[in-house]
Amino acid sequence: MFSIYPTKKPGESRMTTTMNARGASLIAAIFIIVILGFMGVMFVSMIGTGSLTAVNDLQSAQALYVAEGGLEFDQRSLAQNLDWYRSTTDPIATTTLNLGSGSFTVRSNLSATMLRKRLLATEVASITVYTTDRFPSAGMLQISDDAGLGNGEFVRYTGKTATTFTGLTRGVTYVGGTLGQPATTYGRGTRVYPVATLLTPNPLPANCNPVTITLSVTVANNKFLGAGTINVYNRATLDSEEIFYSGSSTAAGVMTLTGVQRCLNVIIATINAGDPVTPINNDGVFPDSEAEMVSSGTVGNALRIVRKVVQR
Repeated sequence: MFSIYPTKKPGESRMTTTMNARGASLIAAIFIIVILGFMGVMFVSMIGTGSLTAVNDLQSAQALYVAEGGLEFDQRSLAQNLDWYRSTTDPIATTTLNLGSGSFTVRSNLSATMLRKRLLATEVASITVYTTDRFPSAGMLQISDDAGLGNGEFVRYTGKTATTFTGLTRGVTYVGGTLGQPATTYGRGTRVYPVATLLTPNPLPANCNPVTITLSVTVANNKFLGAGTINVYNRATLDSEEIFYSGSSTAAGVMTLTGVQRCLNVIIATINAGDPVTPINNDGVFPDSEAEMVSSGTVGNALRIVRKVVQR
């Protein structure tokens, strides 16, 4: 006959069997409640994490738009500036403004400066410029424009103040060639460029495909922009070529340029290790001035940084 009670073991009362069954059911019920509680906590946690992720994604997108707004603001300011290289600070004064639900901070780095007063051919004590910001503490300068065309001079300096380069050696000629003009008198407003040295021999292919090259640049020489245009010389043939690069990194005194692109204007046959390099020159080929804008946008905990190179 079928019974709703468990089978009783010999010597065991029916009440004991029933109590054992109820105890097992209670343990099973507690176990199920614990599992359901854990699943509930996990579900609530997943909802909270998903909400936080959605907020972070939203703020990140907003921060990007705010940073791009900073670029637009700074580009308008540069368009109203008649001569970037006359700035007395580099970068040009940093600006922080609120925009929408966040704020941006933007600055513009320059690749050259200008003479603030006339430089005589006999001057060897100092060169006075608008600013020496971001130039290395000692190094090489190019006064005026394309030295390969006979209208520029290389000058070595051993020190600097806020507005002067000191300990000058004028009319430097690069070893292995005749590149470099004799000491000359230059008027106020003449451009002054930093000079680096090419490390990699013959780094550029004959075609226009992007490549990577390295320059010898002291870590302190931040005057070369993170991305932009350089002027590479051949010190033997006096030829020069403008080359664009889309990115860079600096470590242990060596600056590596990436995404290097030729075919901007004249293409020269060879470039060798030891050849000088400057930022874009005013060589009669447009453009001849360059600045790098760096804008950071902040919304909540999100931070986005964008860069843009502008030319004139």
